Amino acid sequence: MFACETPILQRLVVLVVCHGFAVGQTASRYNLIQTPMSWSKAREFCQKHHVDLAVLNTEEQYFTLLNATHANQASFWLGLQRQSIFSGWTWVNGELLSYEYWYRRNYEGLCASMEAMLEKEKKLLARYCDEPHMFVCQGPVSPQPVAVDSVSADQLNLSWNVSAFMQMTPHGYNVTACNSTCDTLLYSYTGGSASMSINISNLTSATEYFIKIAAFVVRPDSVTGGKMIFQSHPTALQVKTADSFQQSKVITVILKSLKLMSLAPPLWILYCILRKDKPLFLDDDDDDDDADHEVSSVDLSTEDTVIELIPEKMRGIK
Repeated sequence: MFACETPILQRLVVLVVCHGFAVGQTASRYNLIQTPMSWSKAREFCQKHHVDLAVLNTEEQYFTLLNATHANQASFWLGLQRQSIFSGWTWVNGELLSYEYWYRRNYEGLCASMEAMLEKEKKLLARYCDEPHMFVCQGPVSPQPVAVDSVSADQLNLSWNVSAFMQMTPHGYNVTACNSTCDTLLYSYTGGSASMSINISNLTSATEYFIKIAAFVVRPDSVTGGKMIFQSHPTALQVKTADSFQQSKVITVILKSLKLMSLAPPLWILYCILRKDKPLFLDDDDDDDDADHEVSSVDLSTEDTVIELIPEKMRGIK
């Protein structure tokens, strides 16, 4: 069921992270607006009431939207355009088009639509940007993947990269942690950063938590004039907090090791001092031998000196 399993602190913590898209997410991620508008007006509407025009970075996302709109016999603007007939096609989040599903080449249009009425899979078509068409708005994108930076007995730290698409709009995250009961916290993205980091505290030790993180935006409702919340399909992960008793034992062992390490330098100094003063502890026999050697050395040096001082002509006179 889960993507991976990693032991932390010698099996004190087991972390399992799952992420991906689930069936039924399309309804919350892509929103079909049936009022025809030009491409620029359509994007302005999406930015005001959702996030932006639909971005289909991958072929999987392309076919997801294709299957969701197959019953509609109409053209839909996508968040895909080019600056001139000589430049490449770029999504509104800045990424280049990475696949080729053009119905036919049109070297004059600068904005792209999806032609739902066509039978084949290739339904992209370049059109003049001022043509009125229905359009598909993009909802918020869930954070993927989510990294668990640290886990202790009563808290954990999570982080994830904020996509370029979501950096362009104010948004927040619903973070729900469940064991026997569920608690939901709200975190706001302040902007200006490519990453998001949060801390979840007041947890129970040695307890398995199921955590869901979903991005959301609050937008004015074009129909009622009130507020409407658009939320992504959540990213899910499962985390088990550390056992406080076992964790304290590990900490105690570490502290004792550090204490022993702190005693190493003075012990080494004492050892060096004892090595230097080792002759003081020699036995008596060794002392006598050393004394004899020292006297002999002095006698020899004295005799050599005397011989050197007697003139040559007086050698042999008694």
